[in-house]
Amino acid sequence: MTIKEHYDVGIVGAGPIGGYIASELSKDFDSIALIEQHKIIGKPMNCAGLITPRVFEKFAIPKEKIIQNEIKGAHIHSPTGNTLMIGGDRVHAVSINRTLFDQYFSDKAEKQNTSLFLNEKILSIQTEKNMVELTTSKDNKISCKCLIGADGPYSKVRDVCGFPQPKEFLRGIGAIVDNMSLDPNFVEIFVGERVAPGFFAWMIPINNEGTKARIGLCIQKNNNKSPNYFFQRMFKEFPTAAYLKKAVIEQKNGGIIPLGSLSQTVKDNIVLVGDAAAQVKPTSGGGIYPGLLCASHCVQSVKKAFNTDGFCPEILHEYHQGWKNDIGRELSMGIQFRKLYTKLSDKEFDKYIKKFNQPSITKIISEKGDIDYPSALLRPILKKTPSLIRLLPRFIR
Repeated sequence: MTIKEHYDVGIVGAGPIGGYIASELSKDFDSIALIEQHKIIGKPMNCAGLITPRVFEKFAIPKEKIIQNEIKGAHIHSPTGNTLMIGGDRVHAVSINRTLFDQYFSDKAEKQNTSLFLNEKILSIQTEKNMVELTTSKDNKISCKCLIGADGPYSKVRDVCGFPQPKEFLRGIGAIVDNMSLDPNFVEIFVGERVAPGFFAWMIPINNEGTKARIGLCIQKNNNKSPNYFFQRMFKEFPTAAYLKKAVIEQKNGGIIPLGSLSQTVKDNIVLVGDAAAQVKPTSGGGIYPGLLCASHCVQSVKKAFNTDGFCPEILHEYHQGWKNDIGRELSMGIQFRKLYTKLSDKEFDKYIKKFNQPSITKIISEKGDIDYPSALLRPILKKTPSLIRLLPRFIR
């Protein structure tokens, strides 16, 4: 591959967001640089790998080999062992091979003449004469008219270029385990202070037999215990231990999830997208769908900027307003729901899981529930259970 020193667009981070942007821009530009700090795209995998079928449909992604298992519902377990079953009637989500998912976009971009730099960390970022100049760990000097930071929760672009920080970070840990006996149609969710304070733990079957799964949990960053402390407890304590008696850990990883989308995602000719911009669902920690949705707005704005007087960076600001109009309200409401969620005690978790465990309510959740747009449940649930109104943040009342 011929390495160019100057590019129209430099993209830091070759995860699904950066890879998607590169694959879309390289259809119209032959001067795109995609820079990834890891040797292999998609590894290590720091993701639960659960998305909706909508992602494949909206972004024209082939399902073959990427989808591992179809999920039709969830069992939500309270601290005392009460279980709420939702769904079961149709496919609500799919577990994916995240490595192949990420590589689909970067492979597509590279075939369209994107210059791919692997195993290169960004050491410095400087702006000079309307150009952004990058220095990498391999001492490559890369300059570009437009820089896109899709470099995840630890975003170097965000920190060096003075963007605001996410409102909150979750600390997480996950593993791929074998020798399980799960219902392959259902995800297992566990809530409570002793399991995953401030968030939840999960078990996602990733094969049709339910023998292999991705398990994990997240906790609030300010917790004085480590994620691994709670992970070890999953194997020892009720109610999670019953599912893990014979489990064999094959692979283990950790990471952070940024919550609270940034108030500024464009600065001059520099743009932030995806986890770097905390474009993540606060209720589930999922960033693939909102990240790709925001990335599509980024692509539109970048193309328009380059089609105006050679390159007009002011047009990039349309990206921020575009994604805000599209999914900003959903993400903001998610933050409000999260504030409410983190205030619930174990006793209240038990109370409301019992309260929801009636056919009329589970039917509403199964019919109206949407992992990508959880606020869609708000109105029908309140109509059926008006007593919940007192729990809602003031802005929703």
